[in-house]
Amino acid sequence: MNKVYIFDIDGTLTPSRLRMTEKFAKFFDEWSSKNKYYLVTGSDLPKTEEQLPIAYTDRAEAIFTCCGNQMWKDNKLVYDNKFELSTKLKNSLEVMLMSSQYKHRYGNHIEDRGSMVNFSIVGRNCTQEQREEYYEWDKEKSERKKLSTFLKHKFKDLDAVIGGQISIDIYPKGNDKSQILKHIWDKDNEYIFIGDGIDNKGNDFPLAESMNLKDNCSSYHTEGWEQTKQILEKLSD
Repeated sequence: MNKVYIFDIDGTLTPSRLRMTEKFAKFFDEWSSKNKYYLVTGSDLPKTEEQLPIAYTDRAEAIFTCCGNQMWKDNKLVYDNKFELSTKLKNSLEVMLMSSQYKHRYGNHIEDRGSMVNFSIVGRNCTQEQREEYYEWDKEKSERKKLSTFLKHKFKDLDAVIGGQISIDIYPKGNDKSQILKHIWDKDNEYIFIGDGIDNKGNDFPLAESMNLKDNCSSYHTEGWEQTKQILEKLSD
């Protein structure tokens, strides 16, 4: 039975919204040349290509962006689940933005990615330092968790989950990362998923949960690329 790996990217293979570190890239260069893997991320393709060396995106069997709502293979778009940002949802997000107790705003708060919406109180234009500041504040206040719960209650047909350090991913119910399984599933393979958004029920959780219901599947929560490296080393023993 062949092992097939599935990786989240942000916070799993790379530091949040940063390029893969040289230390991990050295390890992953050898590992990726010997193993079969897929990539699945909440980001779009341009952000993905900013973070990973081209060799590792090229070696992937396929790249699933926007929480699995787009599939890229051999640099071609295989499918694209369209999702239109409604006026009602946009107005609700703008009210949340104005009502948040977090004091700082840095721009690009509602990012429409065509197949999902990424919402951030602090704003995606923040610096790395500003990102870390909000992340620490949110760990104490649980703002994103509360906002996600509210959105799911108000919009019954949508799902809203914590994504990365500063944002919430919003898409139609069922259009989460778990949808990739129907595109890659082979009963003769063993699938292993590693992501940093599992234990906190973030955007990796639906995929991990679906895999737990299948035979020959396992998932691992990681706290960052260092732990991802340790998991891969252990699985290779």
